Amino acid sequence: MEEKELINRLRALHFIAGVLVNQQNDPRCSVCKSRAKVVEDAKGELEKLESNLANTAIPEPFERVYKRTKELFSEIKVPENPIPQRKEGRCFFADQECLIKECFDVYEDLLGKD
Repeated sequence: MEEKELINRLRALHFIAGVLVNQQNDPRCSVCKSRAKVVEDAKGELEKLESNLANTAIPEPFERVYKRTKELFSEIKVPENPIPQRKEGRCFFADQECLIKECFDVYEDLLGKD
């Protein structure tokens, strides 16, 4: 993987990790099943990134971003029995959109994933 792509992937993953940590303080998102699923998917993305970084050096400022991204992931907590908030009528965004899933869609869009 090219350095440019690795850096873009890292920056996008740093964004989604920040969202996931931040939403732990939200009374609905913190216990939501959708957030738990996105955490699982994002951790998978972190594993892919780490395997690619093992073979490629990135500039020092992005090494700091990588370190902070790993710290953010270590701060993420997921409930043992997450609740499907939207299905239970507890999440009220327009068109029943999920804030966390929408943010993960942004992550994927930034990387050009379908």
